[in-house]
Amino acid sequence: MKTTEHGIEDSRDVENMYHMRLMALLQELVREKGYRGAARVLEIDPQTVTNSAKTGQLTRRVRETLERALQEGVGSAAERQRRRNEKLEAQLKELKKELRGSLKGLSKVEGRLDKLEGLLRELKETLPSDVKRLRMSLDGVRKYYGVQRGLIDQRLVALEAGRDGGETGSSAGAEGRDPESSV
Repeated sequence: MKTTEHGIEDSRDVENMYHMRLMALLQELVREKGYRGAARVLEIDPQTVTNSAKTGQLTRRVRETLERALQEGVGSAAERQRRRNEKLEAQLKELKKELRGSLKGLSKVEGRLDKLEGLLRELKETLPSDVKRLRMSLDGVRKYYGVQRGLIDQRLVALEAGRDGGETGSSAGAEGRDPESSV
């Protein structure tokens, strides 16, 4: 199978490329997870993985497991993307949970706000009449104290008049006397 258009001269080149891809996957797994970890991922014996990685020779069993791993996307960009997706899905799940909790809290706050708005409405409705009653009461108290003050003023005037009258008489009697002689 010779062709010069695609740069492939022999079918052996394709096989070599495929072998290189499988070896690259094996080496990538060993580099990321070690020999034992790679063996766990591929579900084969660690010694088989170690031998294949060191010699570059792939047994039929190793080749089959690497081919399956390639199809599943193990060790590839697809595998890394799958892991990232799983992390993102977990984060999204956690975020949804937090948002649900926040929404419940927000609903409680909204309920409280509704109650407060109702109380405020009621207060606005009753406040003018309450203020009117308070003004009337205050006016009544002012009138009462105004009357009381008037009565007190009258008494003071009467007392002062009586005092002034009493002093005038006693002062007049005292004026007729010699202040020095009384001493």
